[in-house]
Amino acid sequence: MSSMRIASQYLLWKNHLGFLLHPNVALDVQPETFQVAEIGTRTGLWLLDMAKKLPNIQIDGFTIDNSSAPPPQWLPPRVTIRRVASYTADLATEEQPTYDVVRISNLAGCIEDNDPGSVVKNAMAMLKPGGYIEWDELDTAHYGIVKSDPTTSASRLHALLKHVHEHGHTLGPRGWIDSLPDILARYGLQVQPGQHRYRLPFAYANIENANCFEEFEELSHRLNDQEDGKELRRLMAAAKEDCDQLGQVITADLVVAVGRKVY
Repeated sequence: MSSMRIASQYLLWKNHLGFLLHPNVALDVQPETFQVAEIGTRTGLWLLDMAKKLPNIQIDGFTIDNSSAPPPQWLPPRVTIRRVASYTADLATEEQPTYDVVRISNLAGCIEDNDPGSVVKNAMAMLKPGGYIEWDELDTAHYGIVKSDPTTSASRLHALLKHVHEHGHTLGPRGWIDSLPDILARYGLQVQPGQHRYRLPFAYANIENANCFEEFEELSHRLNDQEDGKELRRLMAAAKEDCDQLGQVITADLVVAVGRKVY
């Protein structure tokens, strides 16, 4: 997974949403005891931003790939990043839950059998009673197409997305993403009300489109059948012409689900 794409997505959405944690996450910060964890840390950008906002709390990141994260020597005080073998294995480092907030993100390619339940249970085991889980995930199971001129045909973008959906299982199942609020509720979390799907303004669409194409490029090189990969790259080249010449883009909504552990 491209660290530049992940970083670009994070900065784009942070700039648009204007929050690091959803407003439904009610923080009662006592610096000497307040602890935050992130599952799916990747680049570490969110941890670093949280450390700027709340410099006196403990912030711990968990990631299966720390190659894009800062080395320990470059992290702020009270910030750690721990490499783990899996997000579905037990991540709790203490017998008692220690975290007031657990944020989860960027796990779309890491969920098996279309069921993120083991990740939710892991997060709940880390979470103090009364604490919050926030899960942010791009809904790449439901790409959309936006046209600056509604009268133009987007047939080449539709053909590209059809091929992506037919072979996207190579990157892992994604059908669970839209159901994240229901999944949190199924495991006993009190799901916080309000909007859970967000869409970027059209002014950001070209940057978002570039991120989508970068993910498709990664997919094309991971397909077992080389001919399928070549066909995907051919479809990408044709669709890119329409993006550049006709003002068409591929988009993906951000799903944000917040649940509170009430026991």
